Amino acid sequence: MATPWPQQPAWPTPFREHATRLSTYLQDALTCIDRTQSQPVPADLVKIIIHGTLTFILKVQHAPDLSTVCDALSILQTEAKATSDNTTRMLDAVKQEFKTELKNTTDTIHTIAANVQLNIRAGEEAKTAAKEAAEVGKASLEMARRIKNAGPQIGGTLSYAAMAARGATLAGTSNTQVPRMPSSQTQREVVVTIRDPNTVQSLRAMNPRNLNAHVERAIAQSGNENIASIKVLSSNQLKSGDLSIKTATSTDTEALKQFADDWVHRVGNRATIRITTYGIIAHSIRTSTIDMTRFEETRNQLLLDNKPFIPQAEIKDIGWLTRNAPTKAASSVIIEFSKPEDANKIIDEGLIWQGECKATIACGYCAQEHESRDCPSKLDRTIPRKCATCRGEHEAWNYQCPTRKEERAKAKAAYDMRPHYYPVTETGRTIPLEEPGTAARRSRLTQAAVLTQPTPVIRNRSQTGRGQKRTNAGTTVDPAEQQNPPTQASGSQRPQRHIMPTRRAMEAIGNSTRRTQGGNSQHMEIDSNNEA
Repeated sequence: MATPWPQQPAWPTPFREHATRLSTYLQDALTCIDRTQSQPVPADLVKIIIHGTLTFILKVQHAPDLSTVCDALSILQTEAKATSDNTTRMLDAVKQEFKTELKNTTDTIHTIAANVQLNIRAGEEAKTAAKEAAEVGKASLEMARRIKNAGPQIGGTLSYAAMAARGATLAGTSNTQVPRMPSSQTQREVVVTIRDPNTVQSLRAMNPRNLNAHVERAIAQSGNENIASIKVLSSNQLKSGDLSIKTATSTDTEALKQFADDWVHRVGNRATIRITTYGIIAHSIRTSTIDMTRFEETRNQLLLDNKPFIPQAEIKDIGWLTRNAPTKAASSVIIEFSKPEDANKIIDEGLIWQGECKATIACGYCAQEHESRDCPSKLDRTIPRKCATCRGEHEAWNYQCPTRKEERAKAKAAYDMRPHYYPVTETGRTIPLEEPGTAARRSRLTQAAVLTQPTPVIRNRSQTGRGQKRTNAGTTVDPAEQQNPPTQASGSQRPQRHIMPTRRAMEAIGNSTRRTQGGNSQHMEIDSNNEA
C-alpha cells in the first residue's frame, strides 16, 4: 500500500502565517517518514520543503528590524513633542500680542473719548463766547444809536476822541480784517509757460542780458506796431523753466497779453502766455442745479442771469470748491473770470443763479396763498397775524421774527467775511479798488458825520394843513420800532420798506467824509428810507 504523502500547500504572504503552515507541513511529512521507515522519501516532497523553507527565510530577512522601528518611533515622538512645544510657544506669543493690541485699542478709545469731551467743552465755551460777543455787539450798537440820537442836541462838533469817550465803536474793534494790498510788480509781469524741454535748456544756458535781449527781439520781430516799441525791464527763468517778463507799466503788460499770438511763439517752441484768472466763491449752491460736465451750458446760463451786472464777462472755469461736493445737498462753487472788473462786480453785487423763485406765494399778514396787498384781514388789527416763515403770531416783516434775525445774522456774517477786491489796471498805473477791510474806517467816519450834523427835516412846500416829513437813517432802529414794525398811515397798513444804502454808496460817503475831514465844509447824511 502506497504511503499518502502530504500535498503541496499554498504559502501565504505574511511570514508569520507562512511559518505556521510550513511547521504543520514539516510535521505531517515527518509523521509519514516515521511510518514508512524502509521507503525512500519522494523528491517532490523534499523539493516542496526546501522551497517553502527558502521562501520563509527570504521573508524573515526582509522583515524590518524591531530596533529600527523603535528608533523611528522614538524620533517621531521627539519631533511631535518639539512641534507641540513650538505650537504652545506660538499660541502664547499670539495671546500676548492680542492682549497688547487690545490694551492699545482700549487706550486709544479712552484718548478719543477724552478728546471728544474736550472738543465738546471747547464748543460750549465757543458758543458762550459767541453769545457774549453778540451781546457786546448789541450793546455797542445801542450805544451808537444813543449817540446818534443825541447828536442834534449838541451844539458844537464832536471830535473823534469825544466820540470814543462817549462809547462809539472804535475802528480797530469793528473789523479786524487786514487789507490785502496787491504787488505792483505782479501787475507788470507776464509769465510765459514753456513745455518744450529743449527750449527750456537753451534758454537756461543764456545769461540774464542775453535772455532779455532774446525776449525783446521776439517782441520787435512780431511786426505788431502796438507792441513793437515795448521795452522789457527784466527777463528771468523760473525753476519750472517758465519765463517771468517784467515791463515798465501795466499797460505794456496788458498789450503783451492781448497780442501774445504775434510774439510768444518766437521765444521758443510750445511757448504760451499764462492767462491769469480771477476767481470768486459762491456759497449755498444746490448741487442738483449744476452739472459740471456741461461747462458751456452752465457758463451760458450764468452769463445770462448776471448780464445786467457783467454784460461783457468771460468765464474761464467753473468747479466745486471741494471734491465731495456732489454728495451734498448744497455746496460752494468757484467761478473764474478773465477780467478783474467782472470778478469785482460779482463780489460787490452778488451772483445770481436761478434767481426766479418757484415757491408758492404767501401773504405777509396771514401766511395764506395770496398777495399781501390783497389780504382781506390787513386792516383789521384784531385778527391774529401769522408769519409766513416761522409761523409765529406776527407779520413776516416783524423785527422780532426769529427767522428774520437768523437771516440778518447770516447776511452780516457773509458781509464780514466778504472777499477782497482784485486790483484793476487803468491808464498805465495800478488802481487798487477799496479793500473790504476799510469798512470799519467808513463806519467810524459815517458816525462822525452823523454826530456833527443835526437830523435834516424836509418840509413840504405847503405849510398849511400838512405835517412835516421825517427822514430815518437806514442804520438807526428805534427801540420802539423793534417791538412794533413801522407802518404807514391808517388808510394803508402795508409795511414801510427800508432801503439800505448800497456798498458803493457807503464807499462814496466814506471818501467824501475823508476829503472834508480837516476843513469847515458841512458833512452830509444820506437818507436811507423812502419818504412816507
